Amino acid sequence: MAHLYPEGQQRLPFTMWSKRPSIVIAKTYLKLAPAFPPRHWTAPKALERARMEYDDEIAGGFLKWFPGVKLSGMSVFDVGSGYGGRAARYRELGAHRVVGLEIFPRMVDESRAFAQYKELTNMQFNVGEGEDLPLADDTFDVITSYDVFEHVHDLDKVFDECIRVLKPGGRLLAIFPPFYHPGGSHLESWLSKMPWPNFFFGRETLISAVQEIMHERNDGYEPHPMRPRDKLWTLNGATIRSVNAMIHRRKLRSVRIELAPLFSTMNEKWARWKMRYYAPFFRPLRHIPLLNELFVHRIVLDITK
Repeated sequence: MAHLYPEGQQRLPFTMWSKRPSIVIAKTYLKLAPAFPPRHWTAPKALERARMEYDDEIAGGFLKWFPGVKLSGMSVFDVGSGYGGRAARYRELGAHRVVGLEIFPRMVDESRAFAQYKELTNMQFNVGEGEDLPLADDTFDVITSYDVFEHVHDLDKVFDECIRVLKPGGRLLAIFPPFYHPGGSHLESWLSKMPWPNFFFGRETLISAVQEIMHERNDGYEPHPMRPRDKLWTLNGATIRSVNAMIHRRKLRSVRIELAPLFSTMNEKWARWKMRYYAPFFRPLRHIPLLNELFVHRIVLDITK
């Protein structure tokens, strides 16, 4: 993949870039807690990522956010179905039919292979984009989406497409982090574990700092190409405010928007970080406009058409 630079910015020698104080500060901050791509990204074993998703869903995964939801007999559409592990679990839980959608053929290939490995029928995986679903109107009882809505190119279009393919009375269940969540930059998976870098630094400064660090590492890893509307790599910049505005512009039967607190038992780091000792002090922040952008763990949507 080619190196990516902010729109309109020419590639400059890295020695010149490093003289810009804002970039030097950003690099220093990011390097305080470096992160590197996990092995299952760079050298995955056969069906490894599908199994990881499946095991996570066995442990609760996505459906733990919606304890009253029963999939038995339902037609389910999983938007951003990853490597098919969760979709396979939905089928095992009694879903009559499960359809998954991903933009990368290699992910769809692994999804199909995992469904075959699990000997599951009535499962279908398609390559495509959520902005233009290759599906008929009023098709599904339930649509699921786990940590995907922050990645789609045009969230408004994806949301409308989801509503279009839902049956009347069907439910859209989605979970995703707001852009200014501590890890909302998604750099913690492959470059830096430092929180809120996209809050502390401007877009162009952060992109330049990340590019310099990647150049220094020279380990061959590159993020996916940045699209025209992206705020950062594969991130559309969706915030609590923008999501609320998007939903309230539409006529829907019922809407439930929950702002999950940053420190709660739903956070996988709850025990490891001993969150029970300080979680109560931060929980009220999810109700304060602007501050909640920084202290909400996930936006949880339960929409009925």
